[in-house]
Amino acid sequence: MRRIGLPEIWDAREADPGFMASLATFSFVALGLELVVSGTILTLTGSVSTFYPLGWQVVEWVGLGALWVLLARALVAWSRRRGVDPLPSEEAGAGRDDAVDGRDDAAAGRVGVDGGVDHRRWREILLCFVLAVVLAIVLPALIGAPWGLAPLDRYLQLFDVYGPLGWLAMVAWVCYLVGRSFLIAGLLAYSHRAIREVLTFRGSRWVPWGGLVAGLTMGAVAFLAGGQAAAVTTLLSCVLLGVIHVRSGESLRVTTLFTVLVLIFV
Repeated sequence: MRRIGLPEIWDAREADPGFMASLATFSFVALGLELVVSGTILTLTGSVSTFYPLGWQVVEWVGLGALWVLLARALVAWSRRRGVDPLPSEEAGAGRDDAVDGRDDAAAGRVGVDGGVDHRRWREILLCFVLAVVLAIVLPALIGAPWGLAPLDRYLQLFDVYGPLGWLAMVAWVCYLVGRSFLIAGLLAYSHRAIREVLTFRGSRWVPWGGLVAGLTMGAVAFLAGGQAAAVTTLLSCVLLGVIHVRSGESLRVTTLFTVLVLIFV
């Protein structure tokens, strides 16, 4: 994230920790749209099913995914309106003003001291990604859940329900997952920024605050939905995503990409 100039509007104000916390809260609350959809179906039909007829299921998953992506983009636009760009372009590096701790682009992990890409930081990011995927696959079985690979299990489940058209439902589920990941990445990034602007002690910039917040909140949701194994896996995966966010220079773009790739296996 990078400080940018405020737009020339009458109510322009710089983002403060409270505002960034509000963006994180909105990201989490927006995930509740799925409950709104389920509640509406319950009101209209009197029951809620795990799966609906193929057409309705595709509409639900694709619709939720698209709406979540639009909401995530709206939060980015709102953040820019308050002088913080979560998706800065590389060309904007000269205008970077990370006023929280005075880091430059090299320290943030985007470029090296010679102006090139910092390969060491990207190796660390990829290592955290691989570790998160391995934990998502292995940890549930170690805790007591049956062995399995989440995307494969999901496809086989959809194939059992919809037959040869299960691939269409799988595509719709991926759309749903991408939209959900956009908001979870936003929750992580905005909460990290909010906490880091309050806790300015030495070394605080290296703590994955956003990963801890996202891990605790989404872990609680996972515990209610899937039990202890799902909760612990979600918590550790989000913490590792928080490390990725820190090592990428707090880039929401990078964080969102790896959030999608990791949550496929959770």
